[in-house]
Amino acid sequence: MYPAGSTGARRYNTSEGSFVGKRGAHPKHVLNEFDMNQYLNALGVGVPEAQLRNVGGSPLMLTRFEEGAEPLDFQRDREQLREDYVPHAAIGNWDVIGMEHDNVLHRPSGQLTYVDLGGTGDFRAQGGAKANIGQPFTGQVNELDTLQEHNRDAFGRMSEQDMGRSFDIYGGEDAMTQALNAIRNPMTRNVMQQRVQDIARRVA
Repeated sequence: MYPAGSTGARRYNTSEGSFVGKRGAHPKHVLNEFDMNQYLNALGVGVPEAQLRNVGGSPLMLTRFEEGAEPLDFQRDREQLREDYVPHAAIGNWDVIGMEHDNVLHRPSGQLTYVDLGGTGDFRAQGGAKANIGQPFTGQVNELDTLQEHNRDAFGRMSEQDMGRSFDIYGGEDAMTQALNAIRNPMTRNVMQQRVQDIARRVA
């Protein structure tokens, strides 16, 4: 049920349950994915429970396997996808849905869970820097426009009112700022602070 293309993804069965382990394309890539998982979790967006381990001197991100989760269904799940739009724009999640629509799963509870955040922050899904293609991760949230342009099947057309609703659902600027405490990397936290402020100016 997890994306076959997840960089370095492998399933582990332990005494604590079943987990998916990811090393990313390189250490900074997987550390960034962990930070973004923790940020969304702090906001209340559905993501797998995650922990960070050091294995052989390299970081390994373990996320709990989403037992019983079903594939994404646009007809059933589009409203919730739209509600989650602003948090994903904030973290620059270029690959919200995934090429095979398998980066999002539908939990038995009805909540969506975003199981692959490799294409967030500074990095593209396969670990390359967004700056290398002239689109660095900065304080300006271009994704408020581009995410819907590239994911019409998922989001449809988001109006300013739709974005404002998504922003409000997750507590607005105060909650999005408070959630920054979950981010370990200070440079990422600083850019995210600017992005939250940019979103507030545009959609509040």
